[in-house]
Amino acid sequence: MLLRCKTMAPLWNIARKAVTRKTPVIRLSTNALSGTERVRLQSTYIVKSEVPDLELPSGNLIHTVFEKASQFGSKTALECALSGRSYTYNQVLEGISKWAGFLTTLGIKKGDVIAINMPNSPEYPIVLFGSSSVGVIVTPVNPRYTAEELVRQLKDSGAKLLVGDASVEGAILDGLKEYKTPLHVIMNGTSRVPGALNLTDILNDATIPYMDAMQVNAKDIAMMPYSSGTTGLPKGVALSHGALSSNVKMLMHEHFCRAKDSTDTKQLAFATILPFYHVSGLLIQLMIGLAKGTKLLTMPAFEPNTYINCISKNKVEYLHLVPPLLNFLIHSPLATAETLSSVTTIGIGAAPVSPSATQALKKKLQRDVFLQEMYGMTEVLGTNSVPANEERIGTSGKLLPNVMAKIVDTLTGELIPSTSKGELCVKTPSMMTSYLNNEEATADTIDSEGWLHTGDVGYFDEDGFLKIVDRSKELIKVKGLQVSPSELEDIIRQHEQVLDVGVLGVPDDRSGEVPRAYVVTKNKILEKDIHSFIDTRVAPHKKLTGGVVFIDQLPKTPTGKLLRRELKKLAMG
Repeated sequence: MLLRCKTMAPLWNIARKAVTRKTPVIRLSTNALSGTERVRLQSTYIVKSEVPDLELPSGNLIHTVFEKASQFGSKTALECALSGRSYTYNQVLEGISKWAGFLTTLGIKKGDVIAINMPNSPEYPIVLFGSSSVGVIVTPVNPRYTAEELVRQLKDSGAKLLVGDASVEGAILDGLKEYKTPLHVIMNGTSRVPGALNLTDILNDATIPYMDAMQVNAKDIAMMPYSSGTTGLPKGVALSHGALSSNVKMLMHEHFCRAKDSTDTKQLAFATILPFYHVSGLLIQLMIGLAKGTKLLTMPAFEPNTYINCISKNKVEYLHLVPPLLNFLIHSPLATAETLSSVTTIGIGAAPVSPSATQALKKKLQRDVFLQEMYGMTEVLGTNSVPANEERIGTSGKLLPNVMAKIVDTLTGELIPSTSKGELCVKTPSMMTSYLNNEEATADTIDSEGWLHTGDVGYFDEDGFLKIVDRSKELIKVKGLQVSPSELEDIIRQHEQVLDVGVLGVPDDRSGEVPRAYVVTKNKILEKDIHSFIDTRVAPHKKLTGGVVFIDQLPKTPTGKLLRRELKKLAMG
């Protein structure tokens, strides 16, 4: 839970010093100020985009994503990198209309929820946009979910239809035994699921009527991915048509987006390895890719040879990565300057990236590939990106148009200068409406003034670039001093024998907490090697007093975020 100080903080607090300045920083309790003073203070400390606000779309999401689709009609929109099956833009639009018509024949109507439990495939966006085009809400499911996790999301979202895939058939079969509510099941291909219909048969059925996209209100919910937010179990994040459409336009602004629209003579290709159920794959790859007329090469799972061959064969210029994929490119013999010769830009998000890693990749490729880090979360979609021609390694870029941000003290919740480390709060047109059926979690995340508290600790440098330091709940407190796990991780990763590392705080009788590192290595090394490497690089309270543990693999999400809760279970076990 985010800390909210309900007592009035002192008017003047000069006990701390700003991290990025040598002079004391004055912290004012906005609760103790007059209305005029409060407005003046906020106008001084609140960060706004250097790009003027855009006029944002307000209609059905499909109109934004496929606004230019008629220009790309005969070009390939989606192609499976494994099977080769593909759809042109015209065929995708036809499939969307057919799926929308099918939903109406089932009695699925505006406001109902359907779940998609599939890995990336050419059919995924047909179901996704076909549903949202007629006001049906889509809740994407992580295809790695167990039957128990699948059922939990189906129950919580109230889904009336499930679209699955043969690769997750086992979890669906087991889940349906537990899920007692009537549920339509559609499988992408033949399956053993009792009563399931075949998605391919539906899309090819000439008796099913086509359905045009309906008019919707910008506030109508289009999608509901699940996120743990700043704390707790996964919660349904209600994202409106307006929020998603706005974010597509904001991310495509020429000041930030390096991908160009397809033309008669050239079509970009995206190797879509980031999962579509996650907002990074959903927005950066799928929605922007389709809006730009790119050829989206879908991969249901990461397979090294397939991924590299896909990039090389299709002359992919723009890669979308998360830290584990970046790590793969650095260390894999398959990823060479030759096989990646077409790559000009690498977009990285979902988790902080170490500058040493990006520098290692550039050195391997022997040329200056543009590294473009981004920042966002399910609750606010994308808010920051490195500008298209202003690389700044180790930052999450500048605010997108129409976005405002501020930094607040992690202990008191009071507004502080944006150049000081604190919790990042944002206001954006692409903010979630709420957490599904969870007023308490919503109120704890979006305050009474409309600011969404991200739970991420960071600051803006003097040029307006955001630097995320850590999660507020993950900071280690050693004798009252804050220690950033990601700071220690970045240092340890620079050891030549270290592949990956996760740092967390473990209980200590004397200090309260002390840092411990869980390390994945290339070759066998000793604990003292890690200690000697880091001890000269950090202050005494940041040393690995909790020890070093060597493990084979760190627990992570498919998008590369370290699962610290799983690491904590290991520590406590």
